Formats: sequence, C-alpha cells, structure tokens
Amino acid sequence: MFNAGSANAAPQLRHLQASMLYPQPRPLPDFVLQRSDGSSLTQADWRGHWRLVFFGFTHCPEICPTTLSTLKAVNSKLSELRPESQLKVSFISVDPERDLPEALGKYIAFFDPQFEAATGTDAALQRLTRPLQVVYVKEAHEPGAVDYNVDHSTSIWIINPQGRVAGLMRPPHLAPAILADLIELLDSPTEP
Repeated sequence: MFNAGSANAAPQLRHLQASMLYPQPRPLPDFVLQRSDGSSLTQADWRGHWRLVFFGFTHCPEICPTTLSTLKAVNSKLSELRPESQLKVSFISVDPERDLPEALGKYIAFFDPQFEAATGTDAALQRLTRPLQVVYVKEAHEPGAVDYNVDHSTSIWIINPQGRVAGLMRPPHLAPAILADLIELLDSPTEP
C-alpha cells in the first residue's frame, strides 16, 4: 500500500486501496515491441494518458483472463464516471512463441477492443521487463509444443501521463479498489 507518512507523498493520495506508488516516478526504459496490428510500440507511445500495463500470455488458464476482465470492468465504469479520463490498458505477452500478432489481437479484443496488446522477442521483452522487475519463466517444453505454462508476475504497473512508472497494483485485483484509486489519481492536482 501507499505509505501516507512518506515525506514525498502527496496528501491527496492517502486513501489508495490497491496501489503502491513509488516516492518518485521511475523512467521507463527504451523498448520496441510489436502490437497485435503489426505496428511498433515504443516508450513514447505510453505518454499522454494514465495507463495500466499487465504482463501475461493468451494461453493463461486463470490469472490473465481474470485480470483482463477486471480491467475491462474498471475501464467501463471509469468511462461512465469520468469520460474525459481516457485511461489506456496495455497487455504485454511474455509468450511470443505462441502469441503471434493475429491471435494476440483476437484475444485482447475479446476483453475490450480499445485495449492494446503487444509482444516481442525475448530480448525485446527483457528490455522492458527487467527494469520493471517483471518475472516470467516458461515451463520446459519440446520445440513446437503448444501445451505449456508460463509463470509470470501478476502485478499491474501504473504509467503516468509523462510516460513514467508511477507504481503498481499487486493482487488481489479488485475492481472497486482499482477504480477508487484511479479516481483519486485523476483528481490529484499533482502527477505522481
């Protein structure tokens, strides 16, 4: 949770329920991934709006679909309450071997066509995941196998409109708590 007693903490953000904000936002590393539509996704694309970023994979049996469903509910309610907010959601696949652009696009569109999905080679992914301390490990499998699991971090990263990492949300991901935190962030006169 956010530490309300921190000297760098904005008093307006004392009531965050699901989020842990860093004392100072952290810069994002330079990265280039491929969106599900084939276009490039870079650090510059994550500026201008609040953004929630979740790392996972399309064959995930439970965590990814549950989290993306929660984010859909949050985004839908936030759009009702604050249509000007323009919250963005990005799903980054850590399983580029199976999550080819077309499949990734269909998967994310099932949750919300406005959500962004991207992936890249393991080297390209690590340029983003290592500095963010996102962990993912594929089960050992034969080349070409399609039935394997990928263990991965389950936090949601918060990117501020300046394109910096403001903090993260650790599970459990409860829509009412996430929504309340986002409203508080949007209402804050200062950008964490």
